[in-house]
Amino acid sequence: MGPGRRPLTRLLAFTCLFTGLGPGAASGQAPLVVTATRMAQTADETLSAITIITRDEIERSQAGSITELLRGRTGIDIVSQGGAGQLTSMFMRGTNPGHVSLLIDGIRMGSVTAGRVSWEFIPLQQVERIEIVRGPNSALYGSETIGGVIQIFTRSGQGPLQWSAMAGGGRYNTREAALDFSGSADNNWFSGRLSRLETDGFDAREPTVEFGTPINDPDDDGHDNTSLSLRAGRRFSGGAELEFLGLHAEGNIEFDSSDPFPNEDDFVEQVLGVSLRTPLTEFLNLTATAGRSLDERKSFRTGAPGSTTQFDSERRSFSLQADYSNSDTDIFTFGLDYHDDRVDSSTPYNETARYTQAVFAQYRGERGRHTLLARIRPLDDEQFGSHTTGNLAWGYQLHATTRLIASWGTAYRAPTFNDLYFPDFMGFPTSNPDLDPEESETLELGAEGSAGGLDWDLRIFRTRIDNLIVFDLATFLPANVNKATIEGLEATLSGDLYGWTTSTSATFLNPSDDNTGNILPRRAKRSLKLDIYRRFGKAAIGASFITQSSRFDDQGNTVKLGGYGLLDLRASWQLSRDWQLQGRLENAFDKDYQTVDTYNTAGRSLFVTLRYRVGA
Repeated sequence: MGPGRRPLTRLLAFTCLFTGLGPGAASGQAPLVVTATRMAQTADETLSAITIITRDEIERSQAGSITELLRGRTGIDIVSQGGAGQLTSMFMRGTNPGHVSLLIDGIRMGSVTAGRVSWEFIPLQQVERIEIVRGPNSALYGSETIGGVIQIFTRSGQGPLQWSAMAGGGRYNTREAALDFSGSADNNWFSGRLSRLETDGFDAREPTVEFGTPINDPDDDGHDNTSLSLRAGRRFSGGAELEFLGLHAEGNIEFDSSDPFPNEDDFVEQVLGVSLRTPLTEFLNLTATAGRSLDERKSFRTGAPGSTTQFDSERRSFSLQADYSNSDTDIFTFGLDYHDDRVDSSTPYNETARYTQAVFAQYRGERGRHTLLARIRPLDDEQFGSHTTGNLAWGYQLHATTRLIASWGTAYRAPTFNDLYFPDFMGFPTSNPDLDPEESETLELGAEGSAGGLDWDLRIFRTRIDNLIVFDLATFLPANVNKATIEGLEATLSGDLYGWTTSTSATFLNPSDDNTGNILPRRAKRSLKLDIYRRFGKAAIGASFITQSSRFDDQGNTVKLGGYGLLDLRASWQLSRDWQLQGRLENAFDKDYQTVDTYNTAGRSLFVTLRYRVGA
């Protein structure tokens, strides 16, 4: 049996196991999800592979960062070049870090120069909810969604006025504090949150040689992050809703490099947006959203102000969407998107702006046991011209608690400004203006359902990527020289088991370079995460275990990093109605491991947090 058929065999085996448990109640009412179709629907209605993380789950996890919270989730592999705030990359379903889109309250985030999201700088204290949609989504969201899309919703206000505060600290002289308020009155709602994180960190990188230059900077590499979020809205007579939102984070990160290159960054991440949602008729709803996001980076050498370089990215966007339905079974969505990307840097680029405009259409319908989804997106890229992506999906309700799903989708990613226009370095070219967009096609089969109070989801997929942009050793330039095929199996099981809230995620991948047969770098082929939590009166305990197989750090598969297993423990105690004490022990067995060659990771670390909440 060839490697391409193994995921199907595993899926059939898992399906037989779970459906053999017989009918049972789901673990609870299905939550709402917006990102999968750009409109609210319950999670059991969507045909996409999704993960939803609520604020309650965030607080129970006691995660110290977004990356810590997402690490090991179904289909997600995160690698970090050091500790808190250090450069972090996310691989979703084995695709490249630039193949995942991030939305914050519907506004696109990310650097248009580097072509990546600064996951390490997004403040977790400001997050209310996270929706993860795995698989190609260019038909809804445009470029960069070959692997999937993640949407973060900042915290909003509802109910009577309430406010809370927290303070905590732990190893590496880490200190964190936050203050927030929220509420609603009549038809208005509001919220605001301020947080601050500081850590001395640890030595991010062990001594090494890179491009013939020794790197040996054995100091602690610290990080600080100050963030603020605000949301306010009003509901008008007739059902219209207007909302304003903003998120701002800024700080500093230290890292290791050789003289005279920079070893510190000052950063700014910012999102500003406004949205209007209004019913036009009984059957037609209109949503308009406008926003701007910033990703700014100032790099310099400590004690050498003349070494400063600045790279600022700005993304402006506007979206208009209409949802129409005159029945309980058919929903039509039509819309248009406009994105304008701009670069302002101390390094002169040949081009500093480009726009993309697109229209999209989506249909979702139900016919008996069948659910159908179709979407298409023609777009016009200022540089690359016309491009069309689409999705088709079909679901079949096998019985009351089991559904089968099949889908097909295409996606693309436009080259970054660095790929296309980065200036010559020391007289040598470093970019390639003749690059073409990367393109992908994905086939997926799945089954999902509930049994015995547990929800389960199984997916197999095969993604083919053409025009993959890599660094060509023959020319020392980025080039469309590679094709890749990624085969995978994902399995998720969650719910209440013997009084324990449990969640298990398993991912099996075969991410291969078609030209060489090598495994794509920095991806683990096997990953498993188990999370358990239980409350005992005023006390609660929990644990997370994650294990990942070995991975290669280079395209030639000559540098291999060993697999590892990590155990995190946590506990909390409700001291009174308003006061709560939390503690977490990360890497309990003090495992020494690396996810990027020569970059260190945190050892055993204890953190304690005290929370005060009024009006909740």
